[in-house]
Amino acid sequence: KSLLRENINKRTVGEMAQGPRKLNYFLAIQITDKEIKQNIRAIQETIQARDGSLSSRMESIETLHLTLGLYYFDDARIVSKCKAALDRFQTRLRSENFVPPRLTVSKLGHFNDKVLFAALDDNEGLEDLKILTDNVRGSLSRDGIRTTDDRFSPHVTICKIPKRNSQTIDPSCYDGMQSTYFGRQTIESIQLCSMQKPKTESGYYHIDHEIRFY
Repeated sequence: KSLLRENINKRTVGEMAQGPRKLNYFLAIQITDKEIKQNIRAIQETIQARDGSLSSRMESIETLHLTLGLYYFDDARIVSKCKAALDRFQTRLRSENFVPPRLTVSKLGHFNDKVLFAALDDNEGLEDLKILTDNVRGSLSRDGIRTTDDRFSPHVTICKIPKRNSQTIDPSCYDGMQSTYFGRQTIESIQLCSMQKPKTESGYYHIDHEIRFY
């Protein structure tokens, strides 16, 4: 189950993180567990019943995921470079007999009443996820591919209001549901997803590349 605990260079300054460039790729862990999806949908329906104006702000159940890193790639060669780096990372994990973490999703949280999310329990699964994230980011960074934001706050978005919008999510909309247990998700893969390419028929993001653990 080991992962090398390396000293990762956590600078965000680099060719991928300068200037007002529009992000176009991200590393993701897709939420596939049916129980988690059902429980998130139930909360979304309750929130919409309490405040119909939030209906258009709900995250699609088909796109539920955890974000491991945000990136700007302005050249197809960089995308190819990223894919190759991910493949090398996968080979390394296999050589270490890596066992994918199992994450417990429970409780509600929010960012400044603009984003409502399902949080991860602070347990061994979360610690292993943080190590995995540090290592995959570090592997890409050594190839000059750096995330645009060094922070890591893993969460599953339920409802989101754009920063430029003055609307907020009133806590009364989810009152009594703060301690909801959603379910458990075993990490099946790490995906390189495009923000700009059309979504798939299932409604999920276009996956440019994926390293699977099963």
